[in-house]
Amino acid sequence: MSVDAEKINLILNGAEQRLQIVLAKEKVPILSQEWLVPGRAMQFLAPALDQALTLLSLTPKDLSGVACVRGPGSFTGLRIVLATALGFAKASDLPLAGLDYPPLLAQGPIPLLHGTLAVLTHSRTRQVYAQTFSAPGCEPLSEPESLMLEQIPALLQDKPRPWSVLGSGLRRNRNFFEDHLEEAVFLDPIWDNPRPESLAHAAARARFHKEPIALNYLRTSDAEENLDRIARSRGLTPEDAARRLAAATSNTHT
Repeated sequence: MSVDAEKINLILNGAEQRLQIVLAKEKVPILSQEWLVPGRAMQFLAPALDQALTLLSLTPKDLSGVACVRGPGSFTGLRIVLATALGFAKASDLPLAGLDYPPLLAQGPIPLLHGTLAVLTHSRTRQVYAQTFSAPGCEPLSEPESLMLEQIPALLQDKPRPWSVLGSGLRRNRNFFEDHLEEAVFLDPIWDNPRPESLAHAAARARFHKEPIALNYLRTSDAEENLDRIARSRGLTPEDAARRLAAATSNTHT
């Protein structure tokens, strides 16, 4: 099967447990693959990408750009996918675009809603990444933040009612939110992952460039917060560990 490659974007998402690969022409997905591979995206990403291009008789140089979800989300998943996107784009002289994760999730159900939609995705124990949007317009009502569970009721308190909530942060903390957000409607888990159409639309609107995509973590990693303890367990001083971490996470590329 041969596909006209004009304005075909490759879109990658590894922000949570599902690895998503979409090839889209303008705003229309022409191929979509999804793999439930928590912590194992590296094993699947390159073979799945090769398979996707082969099925459509495309080569990397046939594409117009690579869009990649930049966070917030899994530190490991984001780094693996963004590193793959960067290498793929550099090798084929393709531009890159970063996509923010919460709006992608919001765009699925929000045309069906009114009031406020809260997107809550898992961050760590008793902590979620949170952003609110107007429904049905999908205008951001707050900036994305990493918040403790106890801060979510206050985040919603001044937002237009009715309130709707979705995301992995809701699923993992359902009992807490049932007790503290009694007014809210909890959406079905089918909306907890971005639809291929949402990824395609976001890529079609994105601004592409030749610079590496900036990750959007919103919080420090567990390793950074426990750097002193980890350094001592490996026979390093905290200062030496900090220097090595700074070098490893530098934006300098050769």
